Amino acid sequence: MTSSQIFRCSSFTSLSSFKLFVQLKMEFKALVIDLDGSVYHGNNLIERADEALNFLDKRYDILYLTNNSTRSRAEFARKLANFGISCTKQQLITSGYASAQYIQEHYASSKVYVIGEQGLKDELTEHDITICEEDCDCVLVGLDKEFNYKKMSKALNIILKGAVFIATNTDPFLITSEGVKPGAGSLVTAIETASVKKAIVTGKPSAFITDLIVKELKVKPEEILIVGDNLQTDILMGIKGGMKTALVLTGASKLSDIEKSKISPDYIFKSIKHIPPFLDKNLRDGRTEKDYQD
Repeated sequence: MTSSQIFRCSSFTSLSSFKLFVQLKMEFKALVIDLDGSVYHGNNLIERADEALNFLDKRYDILYLTNNSTRSRAEFARKLANFGISCTKQQLITSGYASAQYIQEHYASSKVYVIGEQGLKDELTEHDITICEEDCDCVLVGLDKEFNYKKMSKALNIILKGAVFIATNTDPFLITSEGVKPGAGSLVTAIETASVKKAIVTGKPSAFITDLIVKELKVKPEEILIVGDNLQTDILMGIKGGMKTALVLTGASKLSDIEKSKISPDYIFKSIKHIPPFLDKNLRDGRTEKDYQD
């Protein structure tokens, strides 16, 4: 077995040994939680994710993270609230928010042609960034379910005239309640191929969004545990950023993918519901190991 074990409460012979293990193992100050595939699949909540997250929210600073730019942070906060998960807009970083932050920091006076949905445009507007159709000097590409040849052609010509090319993320696909669908990366790749120009990526697993996480949480990277379902984005980002990483097996990546990808998380859990008893030293809510088993 590799150093990355599947940690579940049933791995311990007694509650006291479990507590001792956690006390010796680590002390995190903040958690970064991926959404799609870790907390929910589309409109379906992963079993007991609400319970686990509300428990953890009382003990750690939590930041929710998603590469999905189709909704604004306020919309994601409402979605989590509808699932019964306590969350404010300030606890969310989307790839759209990261893109807006990046443009504001590096190209504040730019006029941006956007391929993306209303949530992405809302984040730009909130940052006082001008969205344009003509005379643009920046192209920003996110997931757009209305993407077509006309939009791609327009983006291509703006880029060829010297515009900055930015992508919210390069995720090739999305796992939804309706099955697997193309991600923003499929749109970005089409434009990269046509323009022969690589996009600047602001979402996971970029260094920019990693730095943004540390800035928002105000803790050291090694004091952060990032929880996600995707080895190529969540886990890779955490490793590169000096954070501890936990893979949950409810989304994009499976155990068999670890050996293939050579990306090794620090911890592996069957589901997010198994994380509270692993992290909480004293299980102050009175639960036992059995409460968190299948």
